[in-house]
Amino acid sequence: MSRDAVVGAVRALGVDGLLLVGDSVCDADIYYASRFLSSDRFAVLITDRIHLLVSSMERARASSESKADVVETTSDYSMKSRIEEFGSADKAYIKVLEEFVSKHGISHLGIPSNTPAGIYRSLTEQFETSLLDKPFEHIRAVKTPEEISAIAEVQEACESAMEVAVSLIKKSKPTGGILVFDGKPLTSERVRSAVELRLAELGCETLDTIVCGGLMSSSPHSRGSGLLPADMPIVIDIFPRSKSSRYFADMTRTVVRGEPSVEIVEMYQAVKIAQEAGLKCIKEGVSGADVHGAVCRTFDDFGYTEREECGFIHSTGHGVGLSIHERPSLSEHGGTLRSGNVVTVEPGLYYPDIGGVRLEDLVVVRENGCENLTAFEKELVIR
Repeated sequence: MSRDAVVGAVRALGVDGLLLVGDSVCDADIYYASRFLSSDRFAVLITDRIHLLVSSMERARASSESKADVVETTSDYSMKSRIEEFGSADKAYIKVLEEFVSKHGISHLGIPSNTPAGIYRSLTEQFETSLLDKPFEHIRAVKTPEEISAIAEVQEACESAMEVAVSLIKKSKPTGGILVFDGKPLTSERVRSAVELRLAELGCETLDTIVCGGLMSSSPHSRGSGLLPADMPIVIDIFPRSKSSRYFADMTRTVVRGEPSVEIVEMYQAVKIAQEAGLKCIKEGVSGADVHGAVCRTFDDFGYTEREECGFIHSTGHGVGLSIHERPSLSEHGGTLRSGNVVTVEPGLYYPDIGGVRLEDLVVVRENGCENLTAFEKELVIR
């Protein structure tokens, strides 16, 4: 996203300026607005220009790495003397923020709803303020070609890591109801470590890869642990982030090493066809609710009606970008899709007495359809 687009988005909020305070490792909006990565707290003030307020030791790095028009430091606002005055670094920082905002002629200030309470309270006493919920979520939802390219690159790394996971399972031997690799029982932890190592080699990190086998796979967000079973589904869900671009990717496959039950085979076929129905539905102007509805109707046609904690128990998909879950949503409340949205399509079926099956692709919404960024094969039984 260009600097002008960020400034324009703030102008559209009807405020003189937007102030974001925090670290850009945890807060994607701060990184989006500044393109400055720091685990230390700093401030971004967006008016007709983008201003950064960082510690003095970060001035040089912020000036060279960020897309800010102006970089200032807390030392410019006498931070040390204010600490002595107030006897508190936090109180001193709040006073520095007040002066920083005042200096740039702000009368009506926008503040995100996740602003720390102490900072919010102080600023509302000094300025007319509007509390804003996720001020960049709508413009972040439509990706530029550069952003799509960054996401596609991470998805390639994701597929490489998936190949490592599937290869380990494929090379294992079903023995006594479990999988054995290189003379040792194969575990979720072993596969997860191999995935994370491959991603690290490719410049990516992952928050919590899912490698979940057997009946545990009936819980969609269970990360999995312990021995991996033979003849039963193993759900592998990998969602890495690039250490350089900070963009995420996302993909899920379900595999069986051995002979799956008839129930699992039928579930897999239903999930695969439901995903195809969802993918076919996606294009600009269609709603996320329409896509979700197409998937649900497919499951209904196969006789997999949702009931409490069983069946298709989550949304069809979500946006992916600087956050792993962002707009738009492919759910019963999902709004209109726009060209440039990047979304997952991940239907699944889950039964505590059988196990779970999920397939997930990552696609770009286009004017007349979608571009699938995921090329990895979909095969239930691996031999």
